[in-house]
Amino acid sequence: MKSFQEDVTLDMTGNKKGLTPRQMEVYNLIKDYINANGFAPSYEEIKQLMGSRSKAHVHAFVHQLIDRGWIGRGNGRNRSIFIL
Repeated sequence: MKSFQEDVTLDMTGNKKGLTPRQMEVYNLIKDYINANGFAPSYEEIKQLMGSRSKAHVHAFVHQLIDRGWIGRGNGRNRSIFIL
């Protein structure tokens, strides 16, 4: 069961589902990387930026962000994450 703190900040437009603080941190890492480099980070780069030891952990966060409507991904392409 989620605690109230994990349940999050909703986007003011109401179009996106809210994120937990950790999901928002990962979203901001991806957004900042794209803004700085002009292309999306790889899962390995996201893993390093998050301080994680597992790409499976990155995969889970990326798919949570996709499911909640904050990012999208191109079909089967590397570095195809984009901000919605």
